[in-house]
Amino acid sequence: MRMVLTTSNRLAALVLAVTSLGFSSAGSQKSFGPTLESARENGLQIFNSVHDAMRQFGSSLHHNGMSLYPGVIPKGVLLYHGTHTKEIPKGSEWLAFEIEHAEGFARGGPPGPGPGPNHTDGRTHRGPRGPPMGMAMQDGHHPPDRPPRSREPGHLHIYQAVRPLNVLYIDGMAAGKTDAGTTDTQDILLLGNKSHDGWEERSRADKLCILAQDWKIDGFIRMEPGFEIIYCDFTDGLKLLSANKRPAMDNPGSEDSNGISGFEWARAASQRYNDIGSSRVILDYSSVVSAFFYPINLTNPDPKRPELPRLIGASSEELDVVREHVAESIARSISHLQSPIDWQGVSDMIVTRYVKRLPFIAQTDSIDIIKAELNGLLNIYIDYAETDVGFAGARQRCAEFFLQPVQPRTSEDKLVYAAFEKTTSTICAALFKAREIVIEDPDADEPVAMHATKQIIGSLVKSLGWSNFKDCGVCKADEVCFIAMWPMGNIEDHYSPSCLNYTAMGHGRNSYWRSLGGFPHGPPPQPSACADGQACGEHEDLGNEEL
Repeated sequence: MRMVLTTSNRLAALVLAVTSLGFSSAGSQKSFGPTLESARENGLQIFNSVHDAMRQFGSSLHHNGMSLYPGVIPKGVLLYHGTHTKEIPKGSEWLAFEIEHAEGFARGGPPGPGPGPNHTDGRTHRGPRGPPMGMAMQDGHHPPDRPPRSREPGHLHIYQAVRPLNVLYIDGMAAGKTDAGTTDTQDILLLGNKSHDGWEERSRADKLCILAQDWKIDGFIRMEPGFEIIYCDFTDGLKLLSANKRPAMDNPGSEDSNGISGFEWARAASQRYNDIGSSRVILDYSSVVSAFFYPINLTNPDPKRPELPRLIGASSEELDVVREHVAESIARSISHLQSPIDWQGVSDMIVTRYVKRLPFIAQTDSIDIIKAELNGLLNIYIDYAETDVGFAGARQRCAEFFLQPVQPRTSEDKLVYAAFEKTTSTICAALFKAREIVIEDPDADEPVAMHATKQIIGSLVKSLGWSNFKDCGVCKADEVCFIAMWPMGNIEDHYSPSCLNYTAMGHGRNSYWRSLGGFPHGPPPQPSACADGQACGEHEDLGNEEL
């Protein structure tokens, strides 16, 4: 299905209107477009998208991404590809940012004939689309487009970018093959297909690369355990540095089969929890396009997971407008007409200010500590020499403080600004409300005031949903701070990441993704409730795969 851009003039008019602050009304069907109202309403989600972008941990927690970021991979960056042959792929294939990610797919072709998911060169072979670490399906079946994995050695290719590579980053766990919305922005938004099959990777890649040709980009960045690129033409922009054959499983040079290779793959992914590293990807935050910018139906039909947005309720006409917005933003980003704002840097300043102190307030049993922390956070915004009824001026200064260095230029900047201001306003409103209770009222009953304050701040922490609140801290050398990363991870790993060693990770640890329809075979698990994001207990492990 070829998605030819035929209405770019209409989009140009839309963007011109947005740039001049003529945002469309949320209730106007005839002028459907991004609105400041939608950006504010979805401000916390937009903030998290920006803060999580190209970060493995936050993108794993908020795995149903709704945003797309034009970006550049600088000249000189090394990328990796595991395959059955030493030949350079003809056409599109997958590249990994981490060695261990590609090593997991450096295997030979499947035993016997059959269609493999990657056959752009006319050969049938197993490409890098299988579950990692030799994982099979629960009932012994395999995804419908892939034969069983071969244990024969393949080749590890190392490529280097010989020029800046233009890409589109699709946020969230966009390489997770689930029925829960992880591929919505690819299948429904970009490709206009609501009847998609999560496992149809070759078809998805081929169709995306038609878009890439139209948009003059080299590929698409997505994430599973590690970031990857659907790269559309290996003969353009890449230099092959080596294509070394891997050792056989019984070769002394082979990694052992006791789960260490899978564990190290997860460790490699965990090393990108906070950053892709070494500026290997530069995102244009000033050109981000998000479904959250629009008055669009993002309701999840699964009432048990309302926090996971979906695009299946959006109309085709609405999706056409958003898709055209993506095309225009890519074109503007490639032309370098604007210097992008580092919105992620702004989000980091906000998060680091509050991420430890808010839980401290919510957890302490000392009213004196609560008072001291609130004063420490808010005094910078208060002029005790002025009359500021209800601290209205101080609240405004608090909401705008970290946004002062920012000068929005693009229409997307204005939308992100509105979202960030909603986030900071939410934080400041809660803090000043807590201050009113424990500091402004001298007659307050201290235990009652302390309980009310802790409830306010606890609710704020829950509403913000920052991935940093779930950080494991420092793990031992034989452990990884493990969060559910498709296709690995139990239910408790999503809600309460913890330090796990390779033994704990090596026995069918995938109940979270089964609960979301993450595999095409086998019954879903029946977990006990995990209410309000609290830690889950141990759940039945229905799989017996060796990771």
